[in-house]
Amino acid sequence: MEFKGDISGLDKLERNVEEEYLNRLAEAGEKAVQEAIKQGNYQNITGNLRSSIGYVIAYNGKILREGGFYKTQGRGENMQKVEFTIKSGKVVSFWAKGKFGDGSEGIRKGLEFARSQTRSTTGYAFVLVSGMEYANYVSSKGYDVIDSGTLLLWKLIR
Repeated sequence: MEFKGDISGLDKLERNVEEEYLNRLAEAGEKAVQEAIKQGNYQNITGNLRSSIGYVIAYNGKILREGGFYKTQGRGENMQKVEFTIKSGKVVSFWAKGKFGDGSEGIRKGLEFARSQTRSTTGYAFVLVSGMEYANYVSSKGYDVIDSGTLLLWKLIR
């Protein structure tokens, strides 16, 4: 079969369709990340676990889009009793916040993990992660780390 006609605009149409496809995937990824952050029912001491939630979209191992990985300040909710004696002999006792952080480590580890998962992929790849090494442990204790975000993502992309 022979085709006769002007096909000069097909490349541009293909790029436009791909761009729209990527925009919709990225929008779904953002909604999934927000859902995971909102529904996360675990303590947020360092901010790293929430900050490590994000997504990467790649094609044949080349990263096309990435999002999420929002810097989340830890709350340091693990209060600890501090007690010491000053020079005059008076005992000072008070409650202070324990370890906290700004989520920077979570962003770094989340991006690193998500990118590593797309390096050897063929075709399109969409990776939604919670990139801290203890994410599975927290999830196994019954906390919603990324579960709600994953469920929403499946609903949005189907």
